[in-house]
Amino acid sequence: MSCRSKMNATDPEAADDEELQPLAPSALPPPSSLQKHALYPVAIGYILCSSLLMVLNKLALQVFPYPSSLMGLQFISAASTVRGLAAAGKLDAAPLVWSQASKFLLVPFVFELAIFTNIKLLQVSNVETAIIFRTLVPVITSYADYSCMGREAPSRQSGTGLFIVCVGAFMFAQSSPNGLRVDTWLWAVAYMVILAFEMVYVKYVLESVPMTTWTRVYYNNALALLFWPPFLLIGGEYTRLHAAATALLTERYTAAIVVASCAVGVGISFTGFGFRNLVTATTFTVVGVMNKVLTVLLSTVFISSSHSTPLSFLALMGCIGGGTMYRQGGAGGGGGMER
Repeated sequence: MSCRSKMNATDPEAADDEELQPLAPSALPPPSSLQKHALYPVAIGYILCSSLLMVLNKLALQVFPYPSSLMGLQFISAASTVRGLAAAGKLDAAPLVWSQASKFLLVPFVFELAIFTNIKLLQVSNVETAIIFRTLVPVITSYADYSCMGREAPSRQSGTGLFIVCVGAFMFAQSSPNGLRVDTWLWAVAYMVILAFEMVYVKYVLESVPMTTWTRVYYNNALALLFWPPFLLIGGEYTRLHAAATALLTERYTAAIVVASCAVGVGISFTGFGFRNLVTATTFTVVGVMNKVLTVLLSTVFISSSHSTPLSFLALMGCIGGGTMYRQGGAGGGGGMER
């Protein structure tokens, strides 16, 4: 049985019609609410939001050292903003319905798990190690796009682009002052595998569960709150919630940075889902790698003293050039079309 066959175990064609009955077309438009002509604006918005959010999060954590609480505040902000604007008739976001939520439930869980493994990897190693394993994810997702999502195999140009991205990111990490250390295989491999699964699985959900972009944003953030308490417990933040609340209420700079990160978080929710809905999982992942490099540069400029070297800038150009060479595979060419 192919990978596509296994994933189709939840396909409406192979399951009980009542259990997987989608919302009526009048209540919910087709899943691709953004047209292809919106690809470049959405991509630019995603790159800006993604890069700025990570920098804002770093700034916020310097004065608000409660990562799980910050993550939860961003979930609450995004969910309440979308729900409020939907109630005012400013955008189309369907309310939570269990028949739909049950098919979307794994998405926020895997998303939070990817964040958790990334944090653990950074705790036991360094940013360079995380970048190296992050660059390996497109290799996995390109194969998954082919075998599981029914896409054509990457062309020679796309394969070359993926190779250049990986080499460029490796050079960037190698040229950093701390060098490259791969000494934490457990968390590194867990992060790489979970992130690759998240990229492909979310793309599968977007193609199989009909929702508007804002409905997806609302579902992802609202349902993520269900899995938030365990992360508070693991991080030992239950006993520090009062201190976190006090910091937000009494320190203006802290509140401003946290509010800014929450606002950009709403933007990345929209552009992230919108961009992911327009491209393959591998394209989304490659752009994510490029965002990582841009984030490191922004962090160097705005947060710490510059440690850039000519080799690191050359590696950056290599990553960007490799990313522009990649072209997503067409539909229908992959072995995953077998049922």
